[in-house]
Amino acid sequence: MTKLCREVWIEVNLDAIKKNLRAFHHYIPNKSKIMAVVKANAYGHGAVEVARHALEHGASELAVAGLEEGIILRKAGIKAPILVLGFTPLKCVKEASAWNIELSAFQVDWIKKANEILEKEAVSSRLAIHINVDTGMGRLGVRRGEELLAIVEALTASKFLKWTGIYTHFSTADEPDTTLTRLQHDKFISFLRYLKNQGIELPTVHMNNTAATIAFPEYSADMIRLGIGMYGLYPSEYIKQLNLVKLIPALSLKARIAYVKTMITEPRTISYGATYIADLGEIIATLPIGYADGYSRELSNRGFVLHDGRRVPVVGRVTMDQIMVSLGEGDGKQGDEVVIYGRQKGAEISVDEVAEMLDTINYEVVSTLSRRIPRFYIRDGEILKVSSPVLYV
Repeated sequence: MTKLCREVWIEVNLDAIKKNLRAFHHYIPNKSKIMAVVKANAYGHGAVEVARHALEHGASELAVAGLEEGIILRKAGIKAPILVLGFTPLKCVKEASAWNIELSAFQVDWIKKANEILEKEAVSSRLAIHINVDTGMGRLGVRRGEELLAIVEALTASKFLKWTGIYTHFSTADEPDTTLTRLQHDKFISFLRYLKNQGIELPTVHMNNTAATIAFPEYSADMIRLGIGMYGLYPSEYIKQLNLVKLIPALSLKARIAYVKTMITEPRTISYGATYIADLGEIIATLPIGYADGYSRELSNRGFVLHDGRRVPVVGRVTMDQIMVSLGEGDGKQGDEVVIYGRQKGAEISVDEVAEMLDTINYEVVSTLSRRIPRFYIRDGEILKVSSPVLYV
């Protein structure tokens, strides 16, 4: 049994991730593979364990934001293809080759210089490259057909790089107006047709993120990039309301009450700035979680947690490591379990609800959860593994 000396933790339901993967497998065309996106520590869920589980249950490849994230997976013994979606400086090409991590590229000069670097290093295997095509995201990617052809020709001529993929990214696939998504799709297809007309055989083609996969399964091509949906969250309320794929949230955030105090003799101020005054007889509980854990300071005097299946409000300002909640005049004691995100006795505080309260998206709420919070991986109702920087047994 793992002993936590700071009693706040995340529970990741691996069975939910498995069911979400299966739901997408049944939804997309049989020919389409799944690339599991595990960037940002798997959207706060824990990259290594989620990656392993995803590969066991239908994903064939992985995607990360930067090379460092890919190296973490390699060091953990993961051998599946890993693609870096972001820009990789030339100074890191040698490391990418050494760790067999695929890179995104979209500049001819970068391709030529990367080839020179690897030739100088006399590497024994060719580094895989996916070409990123900008069809409307405006972030990264090649934008003109002539540039794309020059990149393909440079890759074809290279002895140390190999072309294994081409992709684009939709910017509004989670919105009801599908005009731009359709335009992006048509533009991407025109790029592919342009290459085919030059007699070029295409590698793996991918364009769909979670939102596009649900709204446009016919765009799934050779592979989809499954991010937020794998974790049981929808990219937007619109996509959720389509009711096309049933998803199960995989993450719960929990803590135990560290201290309970009752205002017996006089009202008392709570937390920095004295923005809340507890009434006589009011019971205040302190929880060991704060904004350094990813629980936003914007939830001060606004958020809620679940105690004994009952919603209780966050009172006073959220501090770096602790928050206070009001139990009203109800019972509560040190050591009681409190649910911050998730379900308890039929009640729920969803990540989507918290995101709406913060005027942000569920992606941010989960991905900003600190690595210092232990992750408990649950399978078949049992703790399979615990991941934490410091554990006492």
